Amino acid sequence: MGWMGRIRAFMRRDQVTEDIDEELDFHLAMREQWNVEQGMPRREARRDARMRFGSPVKWRERLSEIDFLMLPQTVWQDLRFGMRLLVRTPGFTLAAVFALGIGIGVNTSAFTMYKAVFGRALDARDSINMMNISLILQSGQLDSWFSYPDYLFYRDHSRVMEGLIAADSPETLTMTGAESLGGQRVETAGTLVGRLGLIPPSALATVDEPAMTFPVSENYFAVLGVPAIQGRAFDAMTATELAGNPAVLISENYWQRRFRGNPAILGKSVRLNGVAFTIIGITPHDFVGTSVGAPDFWMPLSLQPLVHPGENLLTDREKLRYRLFGRRKPGVSLAEAAAEMTLLSNQLAKLHDPHSDQSKPGTMMIWPGSPFPRKLDAALSFAILLIMIAVGMVMVIACANVACLQLARAASRQNELRMRMSLGASRVRLIRQLLTESALLAVFSGALALLVTWGVLKVVANVTASALPPEYGSLILHVTPDLGIFTYVFAISVLAGVLFGLTPALESSRSALPSSLKANAGSSPGRSRRLRSVLIGGQVAASLVLLISGAMLVRSSRHALKMQSGYDGRHSVDVELLYPRGPKYTATQKLELVRELKERLKASPGVKAVTVGRPPNGGGVRSASVSIDGQAPSERNTRAQQFYTYVQGNYFETLGIPLLVGRAFASASERSVVLSESSAQRIWPGQSPLGRSLRIGSERDFHADGELVPGGDSFVVIGVAKDTQGPQLDGRDNEQIYLPLAEERMADYPILVRTEGDPAALIAGVGPLLTAIDNHVGVVAITLDAMMMQTPRFIVAGLAASIASAIGLVGLLLVSMGIYGTVNYMVVLRQREVGIRMALGAKRRDVLALIMGDNAKPVAAGLLAGLVLSMGASYLLRAILYGMGIFDTVAYGSVTIFLLGIAMAAAYLPSRRAMQVDPVVALRCE
Repeated sequence: MGWMGRIRAFMRRDQVTEDIDEELDFHLAMREQWNVEQGMPRREARRDARMRFGSPVKWRERLSEIDFLMLPQTVWQDLRFGMRLLVRTPGFTLAAVFALGIGIGVNTSAFTMYKAVFGRALDARDSINMMNISLILQSGQLDSWFSYPDYLFYRDHSRVMEGLIAADSPETLTMTGAESLGGQRVETAGTLVGRLGLIPPSALATVDEPAMTFPVSENYFAVLGVPAIQGRAFDAMTATELAGNPAVLISENYWQRRFRGNPAILGKSVRLNGVAFTIIGITPHDFVGTSVGAPDFWMPLSLQPLVHPGENLLTDREKLRYRLFGRRKPGVSLAEAAAEMTLLSNQLAKLHDPHSDQSKPGTMMIWPGSPFPRKLDAALSFAILLIMIAVGMVMVIACANVACLQLARAASRQNELRMRMSLGASRVRLIRQLLTESALLAVFSGALALLVTWGVLKVVANVTASALPPEYGSLILHVTPDLGIFTYVFAISVLAGVLFGLTPALESSRSALPSSLKANAGSSPGRSRRLRSVLIGGQVAASLVLLISGAMLVRSSRHALKMQSGYDGRHSVDVELLYPRGPKYTATQKLELVRELKERLKASPGVKAVTVGRPPNGGGVRSASVSIDGQAPSERNTRAQQFYTYVQGNYFETLGIPLLVGRAFASASERSVVLSESSAQRIWPGQSPLGRSLRIGSERDFHADGELVPGGDSFVVIGVAKDTQGPQLDGRDNEQIYLPLAEERMADYPILVRTEGDPAALIAGVGPLLTAIDNHVGVVAITLDAMMMQTPRFIVAGLAASIASAIGLVGLLLVSMGIYGTVNYMVVLRQREVGIRMALGAKRRDVLALIMGDNAKPVAAGLLAGLVLSMGASYLLRAILYGMGIFDTVAYGSVTIFLLGIAMAAAYLPSRRAMQVDPVVALRCE
């Protein structure tokens, strides 16, 4: 019968069924009549015909398979039967759906967050045509930053781009004059970060407030194809108009949050770094452009010199601080765009400093637009990889968990499976039925995971956005699961259903032999028991790895806080002044302000000492080449690459840094240095450095623009100070050279104050002190311990510890559920065995010891395997395990004992049921 005939037969099933029954009756009647004609009695002829013909039911099914499309019908039957079985065992169903739902939900959340943060496209019309532009230098390094003159050249000469835009990094400017526009200032202390203490309280004695500003080229909104929802964008104004009337756009997010949606804000002015800007438009809600967050204001690049006077941002070709993005013309390929941009870059190379990398021929790289550079930071990529591995392990635990439950449940269904095979069911039919049940569980789990993922991601996005201080702008995360996420969840649900259902199905169908129709399946086959043991051991091992990794990261973070810093960070306070940008404050005025504030701080109650200099754990890093014996540093005679910092003579006394030998600076004019202990050992190992000389050069130096740089004649070593803990946390910046800070440069460095008691009173009193001197200058005060908590490496370590611990606890929950459910089923399965043992005189404690012992073996094996794997994980994490080896006795021992206790408790609860078995009842039931 052809497919069309099968479809027609399927549409008129009742008529075809009647025809089949009529045909079967006809064949039986014909055989019976033939037997009668051969001389058999009518009754014996009918019996012989039925025996020769076989089961009518069997023939009816075979004929139906010929006439009907049986696969949809049997699938529907399997689904209905599977649903009935799942409803009849609600405990198993809920446990399996919950476990697998958690595994899928965790993976879906991680996938969605990665896509929302790192996989996002630019926020633009037809974003598929937006391109990122970077330059591959002759050294092979990828450089994504360009100067403003280079941007103008590319913009004016490119023929493959419809438009080319440039953007600086968002920066925080001070804003004044906003009170007249309504609304209320949002303080940092009111945010989640402020309440948690991640950003310590600061003293702000000024009417200024921070405003996140994003400098972009004037054609930014036109090229992105996103107009202002009110007012106009920069492209509607000429360069002359912008210069005569400086303008900014305000984001809708900040307009609503800060100014309560005041409709009269267009045309009003605010002061950014002391310069008046007119608000000419409002950008759409949650618009981020080429970034990941909505800033408070958007500023034209041509107006940057107003807020950064004297920095030559628009004329210096060597100031590389702008990223370039372009909109590709229709029909232009990436290769064609890259070829033309490479040609332009080679023309520009002649205009750069001959000693710079940009002066050498390079190759342009063009790729689809993204807020992120082509290559993520190595540490960030490593952290993402670890998170993905961790959530993958949770998925493995969840699948193994449900597979254990399926195996235990299938073992208790051996009678049913053997009966079905005895009645004619094939092994393939049984496997398909068991896989159908697994697929149903997977689909239900996927639905639960999708719902939970949506809710969790919404909460995470809102909490994350509200946690950031207002000066950081508004982080925008689009985490609503879309069709792609739903497809991902559904695919992983079905895949998980096959993974955790296939092995139990094969094992169950193998053991359900029709030749061994028994009245009892009192003990499952050895293969099933071994498989369950492997799955339980694997869950325990994976969970142990997650828990130990989380514990070691937590201990590392705590260890970093308690590490001997080499200074008194608890009672030392960093005081930094925030000057309004502009010509109002000259270097002389700033210096006088610092001097007066220092004197008032010295006279404050509880203050022991005041100095000027960068704190050991803040202010970035500066390094330079060091040589000895009076030779100028070069690649040939550089003795070491050392960190350096400028401090006043009482710096060591103020911060409580011991001087091991020698003395501190007596005068800022002397050509002398103080070395840290590690620095002295590096330059003169095993020798006394006192009285020796060294030179510090600019060869391979590293420092920020405008930084005070050492050089010139030799410096004499006058002292050696104890090592201090710097922002690297791993000891790499212990090698430090201290140089005397000149009095006239004090205004460029923070003031450091050491108190006798709680520094909170000093932090609260700095604002009023400064207000009495100048109420237009802001001040931020923070203890050095709190500053340590804000270092990037410490924050990364803390986040890694939180994520790993949370994932580990999820794994522990799944393992506990799996052990409990498996032991619970096995207690039911071994009820007859327990009854016989107790009838033969076994005590209840013997029964408990037997069952607990059987379950302790795979747990112990999993713990051993987990310990070995955990050492490998610790080795991979060694870069962020500060002051710890790859084997930490406390973390390994406590987590192992804790997990063992949880696993045994999960096994003990159902094992108690075995102690309550009445042997007479158990044997009677069997």
